[in-house]
Amino acid sequence: MEPKRFGFTGKSLRINLTSGEIKVVDISDQFTDWLGGSGFAAKTLFEETFADLMPFEPANKIIFSAGALVGTLAPGANKMNISTIGPVTGGWATGSSDSYVGIELKNAGYDNVIVEGRSRFPCYLWVSDEKVEIRDASAYWGLDTWQFVDSIREDLGDPSLHAVVIGPAGENLVRGACVIQDKYRAFGRCGTGAVMGSKNMKALICKGKKPISIADKETFLKVVKRCREKILNSPRTENFRKYGTLSCIQPKQDMCAVPYKNFQEAIFPPALVEKIDPKKMVDKYQIARQSFPGCVIGCGRFLEITDGPYRGLVTQANQCEVVAGLIGKLAVEEPTFMFKVNSECNKRGLDVDFVAGTIAWAMECFQRGILTVEDTGGLSLQWGDEELILQLIDMITNRDGFGNLLAEGCKRASEILKRGSDRYCIHLKGQELYETLRGSNAWALGAITSTRGGGHTTGAVVYEQTGPKTEDEKKIALEKFAIENFDDPQEYKGKPELVYYFEVLHRVSNSLGICHFNTIWQDLEYMDIYDIADLLSSATGISFTVEKLREIAMRQLNIEKAINIKLANFSREDDMPDERELFEAIPSGNLAGWKFDLQKLNRMLDEYYELHGWDKGTSYPTRKVLQRYGLTHVADQLERIGKLGESTAEEE
Repeated sequence: MEPKRFGFTGKSLRINLTSGEIKVVDISDQFTDWLGGSGFAAKTLFEETFADLMPFEPANKIIFSAGALVGTLAPGANKMNISTIGPVTGGWATGSSDSYVGIELKNAGYDNVIVEGRSRFPCYLWVSDEKVEIRDASAYWGLDTWQFVDSIREDLGDPSLHAVVIGPAGENLVRGACVIQDKYRAFGRCGTGAVMGSKNMKALICKGKKPISIADKETFLKVVKRCREKILNSPRTENFRKYGTLSCIQPKQDMCAVPYKNFQEAIFPPALVEKIDPKKMVDKYQIARQSFPGCVIGCGRFLEITDGPYRGLVTQANQCEVVAGLIGKLAVEEPTFMFKVNSECNKRGLDVDFVAGTIAWAMECFQRGILTVEDTGGLSLQWGDEELILQLIDMITNRDGFGNLLAEGCKRASEILKRGSDRYCIHLKGQELYETLRGSNAWALGAITSTRGGGHTTGAVVYEQTGPKTEDEKKIALEKFAIENFDDPQEYKGKPELVYYFEVLHRVSNSLGICHFNTIWQDLEYMDIYDIADLLSSATGISFTVEKLREIAMRQLNIEKAINIKLANFSREDDMPDERELFEAIPSGNLAGWKFDLQKLNRMLDEYYELHGWDKGTSYPTRKVLQRYGLTHVADQLERIGKLGESTAEEE
């Protein structure tokens, strides 16, 4: 008789699309070291990939994970994780999304699904209480995500079905293709949708009825109540509930943290800010709110555009990245374009930051005469041209003409084009940069060291740009972090410690399935790592201290780092901003004239590596630190390829 497990199921589905083999593996012995979710995925990918693996090879794996708190009443525990070796950076690739499929996967009795191989025909995976099947998806290949969801629900006679699905961009191996939950939520960044496409896999659909058991229900419910009250009692919650991350645009404008015309400016023109005010747009067009199970905030909004060029569009509101990227980077002035372009990317299964960064690169190259109409097939790449942007999105999706170059992403495209075009490709580790780095040092440090490349959800400190503002908030932050000058974004001291704190919080949240916006990453009064330790301990019946969670998070970070070293050959030079962000001063706005002090930035990076026990010259983990986290086998592999960090005399 199987032992009863609480919170997590301890079971993994392994599916080989080449052979058709499906098996269930007991992974319960790995839970206390890796938690599941992105942590388990990182371990699996490091141990089961070889050094010269290419992302589109059948041997690559894509892992769908639902953490131990997903499907419970834990606040914000509605995130599913997808991880692989990605086609954008060539290394660690991971993304999370609000997901009904993750909850259904847990209810079907599995913590994750590991997929490898390549199907001989287009397929989708069906996972339920009764059976697991590789089903023919030939009839659905070529459909966009909205069409697929509508069609599969009608064909199977079940309007309650949910899917994580790729669109035509993933099928056509566009490197920035992403996976979409149903129609509106994306597993953003890293090109996970292209890896699914390379496997001829259209979708994963789960349907489960098994309950998720809680070990100590009384204590768990008390902790849930405490955490919910923290969120509900915060004065910032209502604003975030109404507008989601769109509420961040004005604070970011004040901080010179929104890119305009491919980062040529770090603020929007004041007239544009007033014209595109996303709060006004939501107030004007909202028809309903939307939330996912367990979320205390519920920041989703359904909209119907009732006027203007996109009249009749019914969709969900986008997040702030779309405003910063597909409005700001491309200098669009039509306010409703953000909703239109977000919907078109979701339908095609395209990452919005990939699209914005790549098209912005092309537009600046055209502006500077590096690209001409002879290169673009007759297209004049003018800033703010909405019709052109939508045309380019379609061309990227289908790898049509000039779109075939853009489908590679700006770094690869610039390497193909040459002509000095790499100067205008704004990226980190090969992935298009969303975030402006200048002027926010903890935000910048978290982004440049992010193992997945060009992201702010694995360590960047968001309240450098959005708070804290009041003296009470500053006092709370000082008590939590014990770091002076933490609220000065341009200060360099103490920032490695801040990033370390959020590297831990983010990895624990991603592994357990908790939305970052329900934690102190969003608001200092929300759930912190101590609350999460209490939730997890009472849910699973296994004691997890904060120290234990820190150890697990650092173990995961070190193996993510090792994946990048082994597969993508990343080193210290890849933990630096691009030339524009590094050397150019902010042109205008409240921080006009500010730029990085290169000496202080490098010292901050040194301190970051020292904090982690990594080699400052290369950024490589040392044997000592890897052994500390039980990763001797990782140290052995890195040593064999000559990429193990050297310990200092003090460490020895």
